[in-house]
Amino acid sequence: MEIHIRRNDRLMMTGATDGCGGSSIALNHMGANDVVGGDNICLNNFDTDVFTMDLCQQRQKQAPSTVAEVERLVYGKRNNRKRIAMLLHVMAEIHQLALLSQHNNNSCTYRELYYKNIYLPCNMLQINRAVEDVGSLLGLTAWDMGVFATGKGMVAGPLYIYMNNGDVIDCHKTNTPTMIPPHFTYIDHFETSALLVLVVEKDTIFKKLIANNIFQIMQGKLLLLTARGNPDLSTRWLLSKLGRQHNHLQFYMLADADPYGIEIMLTYRYGSQKFNQYAEQLSCSQLKWLGIHPSDICYNLQVPQEPLSCRDFKKIESILKRLYVTEEIHWELIVLQHHGFKAKLDNMSSECFALFIHDYIINKIKRQIVL
Repeated sequence: MEIHIRRNDRLMMTGATDGCGGSSIALNHMGANDVVGGDNICLNNFDTDVFTMDLCQQRQKQAPSTVAEVERLVYGKRNNRKRIAMLLHVMAEIHQLALLSQHNNNSCTYRELYYKNIYLPCNMLQINRAVEDVGSLLGLTAWDMGVFATGKGMVAGPLYIYMNNGDVIDCHKTNTPTMIPPHFTYIDHFETSALLVLVVEKDTIFKKLIANNIFQIMQGKLLLLTARGNPDLSTRWLLSKLGRQHNHLQFYMLADADPYGIEIMLTYRYGSQKFNQYAEQLSCSQLKWLGIHPSDICYNLQVPQEPLSCRDFKKIESILKRLYVTEEIHWELIVLQHHGFKAKLDNMSSECFALFIHDYIINKIKRQIVL
């Protein structure tokens, strides 16, 4: 039995029987109670009738003709067996999830898949890879299969989130921010009276803005949102859906003046390389970079600075090579590179931060000094 994993395309399984356009699938080579020799790996709950030849043929017709990378897994090779077993285990769990979801919106997290696996010693990275492999076979994303990461995004402000099961999430309680639903594909629509959406890189700045009465300053017309670092899928999905459903909203990003803050802003605006084929669902093209701009710290913005590390310089070089980087952002990266120092909002004192809200955030929005 062989598995050919085609990244950004599909996963094609080959075995002893022909039937998939020149290739073949042989899931039934491993029965429901097979034990993988040498590794003591059991697959007690695997149903060999889950995926039929018709499904394989249908996926082959829909798949693009060109692929960039093909990874070949051979069951006869000892170092491939565990990965194949993990793939089949996750496939069985997702099939069971699909059966339960026929009448209800059933889903699970990567962590739940990890704890359900009582037969195969593994770690979370192996679970993530197995879900990705199964998604390649089916031509689906993890969220299409009902598998979600644990959410970490938060939102506060005048927003109602309506789920497709009838639940309504009220985000108006600004003192206690609302967690963004991790099952983001179950979001139906939103209602909001806000005019602005401010996306913040870090939760520390998110909390500081709330503590400094940002909602009163903006007269209740602001939505505040953060993914607490690198943007997760649920936060990116919500931001993108908000932009598509509410054209009147203006979107701004507040991040540190360092290469990683800039990269996070670019991920929100353009999407990530890993999910580039789903950029429309996971990006917000109307997002404007409010700051902090490297040119600001070079001239007049009083923010504590620290020298760039070797890793920072490498990250700048990496971002500069990306074709979607605009001329203005490219120039800001060059400024950062030549200045040699970065600025983090966390380092700002409470007194300076209160002035920063009025003199920087409000002023830049009013004058539209954004990129």
